[in-house]
Amino acid sequence: MVLSSQQASSSTLTLLPNRSATWAETRLSLLLICGTMLAIGTFWAFIGAWMILPFSGIEAALVAFFLYRVCLATYQRQVITFSPGEILVQVGRHFPKRSWHFNRESCFLELTHPRHPHAPLGIEISDGKQTLELGSFLNKQDKETALGKLKDAGLFIRTYKQAS
Repeated sequence: MVLSSQQASSSTLTLLPNRSATWAETRLSLLLICGTMLAIGTFWAFIGAWMILPFSGIEAALVAFFLYRVCLATYQRQVITFSPGEILVQVGRHFPKRSWHFNRESCFLELTHPRHPHAPLGIEISDGKQTLELGSFLNKQDKETALGKLKDAGLFIRTYKQAS
């Protein structure tokens, strides 16, 4: 998802991954999946196949861990702030964890075209000293929208690369 806002002397572009489920919906599906697995394991333990129960617990723990990690990854964001003299890129989940400052006059975009026609293109922002990939978590349509918004903000494309 690509969100943009305009302030008096600056504009902001926020890049967010598409989120198909909220944290509450993820917890509910986690409860249903893990509860079912543990109920089946408990049933087999009562019948006499108690060796199933530890494996059922391990399976439930692994499913819970990976579902949590996937849900956590959908909360990452990149906030790009365009001010007259600089471009500030902040990356984090709920608050900025890392920040990059780019000189606005020497800043440009580098595009990497994918080999497969359905894969999204790669967008990197650079000022000659440092380079940062933008929107690595976006889908193809969102990357094209982000590229249009970046062009509208005054950034130009300097290089095209082919994916290796």
